[in-house]
Formats: sequence, structure tokens, C-alpha cells
Amino acid sequence: MSGTRRAPRQFPPHGSAAVASSPWILVSIGVVVMVVLLVVAVGAYRGPGPDFQPVPPGQPPVAAAPIPERASSAGREVSTPPSVAVPGLSPRRTDPPSPTPSASRTTSAPPSVAPSRTTVPPAPQPAPIDARYRVLHTFHGGFIAEVSIRNISSRDLDWVARVDYPGGRVVTAWLEGVPQGTFSGTGGTLTYRSGPDLDAWSSVDLRFHIESADFRPASCSVSGRTCRSRR
Repeated sequence: MSGTRRAPRQFPPHGSAAVASSPWILVSIGVVVMVVLLVVAVGAYRGPGPDFQPVPPGQPPVAAAPIPERASSAGREVSTPPSVAVPGLSPRRTDPPSPTPSASRTTSAPPSVAPSRTTVPPAPQPAPIDARYRVLHTFHGGFIAEVSIRNISSRDLDWVARVDYPGGRVVTAWLEGVPQGTFSGTGGTLTYRSGPDLDAWSSVDLRFHIESADFRPASCSVSGRTCRSRR
């Protein structure tokens, strides 16, 4: 049809055609933009310094108190900075805790009782007496012995004589020429207690009859004084 006119063909702009034909250009632009944004973010980020103090969420930061200065003879001396108090946190205690009532309550030890001292009486001292033993007469089955007792002090004394003959038998005992005392004989043991006190510097003879015994007694004493042999 000759009478019909065709519409003219429209072509896209030259720039759009270049972009559409080269998609790597858009990718390159996007990469450059991301790199720029990353550099800006890294430069804006600042890490925590040595004086960084963490603040609990919801609490406003508290500024550190100024450090006081002390003047000294050598110049200005800076005192140790006080510890920074953070709201919501209690400082750690350094003093020891006070003892509880149960811990401070101690059981007192009972008072010590000094042991009682038993007083030992001193040993009796022998009387100031001189006693001498001898055998006066011997016969079949027995003999007569004598203990001469002399008071060698300046005062009158009473006395007790004890003579022991193991296995023997005491028959009787008496004092020569003076009032008699008290006599007791058990087996071969003779005990004789004086009657009146013996005058100072005077003497008396105690005699006794012994059977079935040796001439020498096992023991002989007068008021703690050992008898000596008398010839």
C-alpha cells in the first residue's frame, strides 16, 4: 500500500544503550560505593581507651572526681586518685568483717584450783637418851637382859623401850629401884613405858626375862634412840 506511511523507528539514547549493553559498569559502581561506606565506618569507630569505664545499662556515666594536689616542701605532689564509684555497684570491702555474736562468745575456762598441799609432819627426833643393852645372866632355856637408860638432858623425860626377839618369848620385865611402868609382851616383842618421868641427868635400869631366843635382839630402842652394846 503506497498510501500508508510507516511510523519512524525510535532508538534508545546512546548512554542507555551503553549501560544496557555493559552491566559490569553497574556492578563496579556498587562495589566502589560499598568500599567508601566501609572506610567511613572504620574511621568513625573508636575502640575503648585505657581510661574506659563500663557503665551498666540504664545508668548515666559518672565523671571521675578531680585529683587533689598536695603541696610539699619538695614541690607539688599528686595524691593517689580515689577509686571511681560506679552507680549500682558497691565497692569491695577491705576491712575484716566484724565477728558474729556466736563467734565472739567464747567459753571461759573454769578457774584452776591449786592442788592442796599436804603438810607432812617432821619426823620425830630421838629423845636425848643414852640406851645400852647387855645380858646379865644365862640359864637353860633363857636369860636375863638389861637396858640401861640415861637422861642426858636438863629436863625430866618420859620414855618407851622396845626390844624384839624373833621366835622368843618375853616372860616378864621390871625396873630396878624405881616405881614401875607399863609392860606388854607379845611373842618375842617387849614394850615398856616408863612410870614417873626420868629426872634430868639420871638413869634407870630396865630388866627382862627372855626364853627361847638369841642373846642378841633383832632390834632395841628407847624413844627412838638405838641401844648400844654394853659390856
